[in-house]
Amino acid sequence: MPELGPEVRDLLVEYVDEQTPREAPPFAGVERVVRRRKRRRNQLAVAAMVVLVAGIALIGSNLPQAEEPAAPTETPTVSVLDDGPPPAQFKFGTTLLILQKEIRVSAVRPSPDSPSVLVVETVRDEAAGETCLPHTVVRILSQDAATVRIAAYRYSVAPDQPETQECFKPQGGPLRIQLDLRSSLAGRTVLAGSTGDRVVLN
Repeated sequence: MPELGPEVRDLLVEYVDEQTPREAPPFAGVERVVRRRKRRRNQLAVAAMVVLVAGIALIGSNLPQAEEPAAPTETPTVSVLDDGPPPAQFKFGTTLLILQKEIRVSAVRPSPDSPSVLVVETVRDEAAGETCLPHTVVRILSQDAATVRIAAYRYSVAPDQPETQECFKPQGGPLRIQLDLRSSLAGRTVLAGSTGDRVVLN
């Protein structure tokens, strides 16, 4: 490498002197700059974390969700057997009863105790014996301001289920079942049977 002449050397020394500060900057100023840079770096890290979490949440919300298993359908209990078509089966306590057939309603009269209750008569099920199970169920099929349609249905105990509830007082004559319309009968016509227009109460 060729040696530098005195003029070039002097120019270099002068340049280096100009670029080198005569005294170091005060420590407080340096500390302030360092803190500011550290704070900015921390803020950037927090912002990046927020963006990352939001991105994960967005992706998670767009993923197809596993379907929750449907709740098992329960066999209805006798307390809800007053409106609509008869269920194919229902439980009375722990005993399962199965729908057999529709049976004839022989008579209907208003209850003397309540204007919204009907006393429905039908033939007793002799084959059922003297059990307290509800082998006969009366349903409100429809009602409006002018008419009420009811029907009676016969149930039997499902196979392999013992009847453990017994009535100790033998009963005779027609079976009487109270049916609450939940609004006053108020002179409406009562039709019996799931089809036809057989009037049982005017």
